[in-house]
Amino acid sequence: MINQNKYGIIIQARLSSSRLPGKVLRGIAGKPMLQRQIERLKNNLTIPVIVATSCENSDDKIANLCNQIGIECYRGPLDNVVLRFLNCAKKYKFTHIIRVGGDDPLIDPFCCSELIDLNEIGNYDFLYASHDFGWPYGCAAELIAVNTLEKILNSTQDSFDLEHTIPFILNNPNYFNIYKVTGPKNYQNQNLSLSVDYLQDFLLIERIYKELLVEEKFFSMQDIINLFSNKPELRDINRGLHNGFER
Repeated sequence: MINQNKYGIIIQARLSSSRLPGKVLRGIAGKPMLQRQIERLKNNLTIPVIVATSCENSDDKIANLCNQIGIECYRGPLDNVVLRFLNCAKKYKFTHIIRVGGDDPLIDPFCCSELIDLNEIGNYDFLYASHDFGWPYGCAAELIAVNTLEKILNSTQDSFDLEHTIPFILNNPNYFNIYKVTGPKNYQNQNLSLSVDYLQDFLLIERIYKELLVEEKFFSMQDIINLFSNKPELRDINRGLHNGFER
């Protein structure tokens, strides 16, 4: 039986995004985007969900939202995200975290479950499902061992690596036990960009929720893929803004 107590989902969120400031609190179908994301995660998962934001005054609104909806909020360094994750994980006694970007309101909770199941078999340093043969961009997560976060902090002072976390791991494959998770066949090679980096991305997410959200009921990854099959013109909304997967 899986010891779920050692796992926790940590949503990385801030309001000072350079490309679309304040995006995580923009409203989607009457609720902040971050709240929509949390609701998707809680639909199928019983492990803790923590929002990890910064100590900057600009992120007080994120902490206030978490308090309003009953979600734990951890506050740490703005730019050293690795340290923010590590201290958050230690506070809640996690041995592994599932990292989710705060700009991924269409996160698939079943991807998170798959990462946990695979890690129970292999005990990896890092598992990721965001690639052409995994889940569509913006719907996947990564699982990171807390020991891996400590290794990063002990190995680099590069500001880029400390802010973005994942590149250092992927750039040092001989130093970490990495597993590239394959998604269901019908999720692969969809060429979808469903993370919110630009205004056009947000407009696309708004449209998806308008099409699929009925009476606050959960809609699945397959529902999203079917929507794009039935309405391929939706791809035009943010076409050309993303280069796709590199790893």
